[in-house]
Amino acid sequence: MAHEQELISVDGLLTTLDKANLDIKILLGHNLLYTTINTFGHKPLHLGRKLELLSESYESLYGLKPDGLTTKGIAKEIHDLLYFGLYPEGGNTVNLYLLPPCDSKARRLIVHEAVTPYDGYGLLAVRPATTIAGYDMPFERFSTTISLSAARFTDLYAERNNGAIALRANRSGALLSSGDNPLFVLKGHTLLTAPIADGGRNSVERELMFRLAELAKVKIVEEAPTVEDIEEYSEIMIMTPVGIRSVRTVGSIELEHIYATALAKYLPILTREGFAQ
Repeated sequence: MAHEQELISVDGLLTTLDKANLDIKILLGHNLLYTTINTFGHKPLHLGRKLELLSESYESLYGLKPDGLTTKGIAKEIHDLLYFGLYPEGGNTVNLYLLPPCDSKARRLIVHEAVTPYDGYGLLAVRPATTIAGYDMPFERFSTTISLSAARFTDLYAERNNGAIALRANRSGALLSSGDNPLFVLKGHTLLTAPIADGGRNSVERELMFRLAELAKVKIVEEAPTVEDIEEYSEIMIMTPVGIRSVRTVGSIELEHIYATALAKYLPILTREGFAQ
């Protein structure tokens, strides 16, 4: 969450956290839905689809359609936050949070998340060492502050086990994600990813990876990779809100990044398409 003096957007109004009319008990004590939005030149990418999935998630969990989630309106709020917050016009990510219903209305909070070195989507430069963390997650199909907190805890766990980030497996041993970001595992010449019905992450990032595979003519099969078969996989990729992260190692297993590099050639197309959505 933002520092008290950083500029934030609350229900479309620019303010700072210390001046915002927000109950801190709600922020700390409730589960919020969120989505991370990539931007370039202060313009959001694939915003329409992000808002569509976020709205569907909110209605599923609260039985209420959130107000004010128009693509044009949220794009302006994001632009104003970044412009008046004096962030560079290159890549930035923001988090859009939806608070629990209050008086039958869904309040929203937009916070700057990070400045990125990518003009749109890219192949992330650092290939991380990873550790497998096994845990099940409530509301598994949705991106929530519970899943966000879990990812931060498991990354700390990974750091204590000679890794930089954690890969999440459920109790049945299926490899599902890295935090809220979907995993894609190369076996032979085919990418495997967990079906949404079996715990795969339902997200724009998942859809973008399928689009990349289509462009690169790489086959994706919706089949959950497993911890048991980890030595059979030659590459593991994580599709993040800013692009592809290729995994360097899982424990002592060294991985390649040939397919990740091939897929990354088509990332500029995702950026161009993202402006139109």
